[in-house]
Amino acid sequence: MENIKQGEAVIFTATYDLFDTDVMGMEGMFYKKTSEDKCLVYVPSVDEWAEPKISIVKQKKPGHVPRKYANLCKHIRELQITA
Repeated sequence: MENIKQGEAVIFTATYDLFDTDVMGMEGMFYKKTSEDKCLVYVPSVDEWAEPKISIVKQKKPGHVPRKYANLCKHIRELQITA
């Protein structure tokens, strides 16, 4: 998944516990890579963010960003720490 775009739909391919919900098989929205082997994914059905290993998510339609996720990405701002 080297060429994944922000906002692409991904599917969880392995068990991942997200606040007592197993999201295996569920769709999420890829936002960004957070480290060499992890990424930040929003899971709409749980209304939470996950940080799974990249190896347990796969692109639903490589290169395609659904309109609903493109719009959501426009409104996301990362937390900034100020002094």
